[in-house]
Amino acid sequence: MTIPKLVSRPSALTRRGFLTRSAAFGLAAAGASQLSTLDRVSAQEATELKVWLDGEPGTVDAVTKLFETYMQKHPEVKIESTFVGSSLFNPTLVPALNAGEGPAIWMGGTGPGQPAAIIEAGHALDLTPYYCTLGWNEIIPETVVNYTSSGGKLWSVGDSVETTVMFYNKDAFAKNGLEVPTTWAEFTAACETLKGAGFDIPIALGGSDKWPISHWQSMLWGRYAGPEGVDKVMFGDGSWTEEPFVKGTTTLKELNDAGYFGAQPLAELYDDVLAQFWRGDIPMIFTGTWVIGDAVKDLGDGIENFGVFEVPPPVDGTPIYPTEDIGTGWYINSAYDHPDVAADLLNFLLFDTDSRKVLLESGDDVPVGPLALDGVDLPKLTQEVFALTNKYRENGTIHAFLDTVTPASMTDVTYDGLQALLAGQMSPEDFNASVEQAWEAAKAANEQLLPGGVTCSS
Repeated sequence: MTIPKLVSRPSALTRRGFLTRSAAFGLAAAGASQLSTLDRVSAQEATELKVWLDGEPGTVDAVTKLFETYMQKHPEVKIESTFVGSSLFNPTLVPALNAGEGPAIWMGGTGPGQPAAIIEAGHALDLTPYYCTLGWNEIIPETVVNYTSSGGKLWSVGDSVETTVMFYNKDAFAKNGLEVPTTWAEFTAACETLKGAGFDIPIALGGSDKWPISHWQSMLWGRYAGPEGVDKVMFGDGSWTEEPFVKGTTTLKELNDAGYFGAQPLAELYDDVLAQFWRGDIPMIFTGTWVIGDAVKDLGDGIENFGVFEVPPPVDGTPIYPTEDIGTGWYINSAYDHPDVAADLLNFLLFDTDSRKVLLESGDDVPVGPLALDGVDLPKLTQEVFALTNKYRENGTIHAFLDTVTPASMTDVTYDGLQALLAGQMSPEDFNASVEQAWEAAKAANEQLLPGGVTCSS
């Protein structure tokens, strides 16, 4: 089967914004080599380049500092960067592009929705020539290209991969004689032990915010169905009502009914339970690496009391599939008069060895592809996540955030249904049926992802 491509939607990634993103597809010890700049950047011509960035006005981050470095190298280029909010699908973008007033480069989502409309309208530049001639094809993993291309053309440069793992309190485990669980039986036994030790909430959830529940759904559906099973539904003739997905939903409900998320997980806000986790009041939380940066700043040496592990397979003998998804994509406006300059800037920002090191160390962004980690100053907890992901990567990866790669209409049904499931108002079978119904309706409206992939001629 052809592995596909994502084309966008109001994403749950807006909740994370520019928080620490510490996982990347295809991490390797070898670093990406610095690429040469385009010959066509003229030192004779002043070139203005507007960039719309994900983030809030007044934000200063590694990206804007790298823009300053680029302008020092190329004084003929003037970059004007604007932060346009934390939403990956800026509502002002399409009107600006339609009016011919849009940016030369923008950051945006890569799931079903806005990018598809932008691509169909001809606003997004085909980046395939740069991908093939500048060596991006040797750096960007195929799994990322499949999510940023369609019709054999690359439309955006995928960026900032995020992953989810189980964070745990080492002291709470040690005091209760617990080791990191390696089987599902050991995992549920640890939850029972922690309940018995007086932890009212063994695993923080934050179900009031809805999206944290979908992290569990994404992981469990992927664990039962495997990467191929998920792809069969998203890009083939599969159904969310098939047995592996119903089993995943059932397991989620069983964890809840056993009290492992606490007595009232739907009344808890994510930020509140996350704070309780770092205080030591809750021993575990399944979340993403974006939480590490702030925790390191707030806890200091106290961060050493926390570790991470992969949730064991719910079915004995099945593999662990790391959970990963890209956070955003970089697009170039097809109407921009100097596309080679825009491509050269992206080349410097995302593929230059020194730039990638700056981005990685800043915690603002982690470029996709092989990263040179030697000499890079990373929190120990982040290094542990890298090691876990690399250990199991050969098994294949599954989505960390199905809510970012499915149509908005389906995600709305999923969010509400997950809360109903945990509240006992919906059975696993009924939940999956409702998701499938929304999925079929979205497909009928051509709102699903499109098959992707790019081939460079030799």
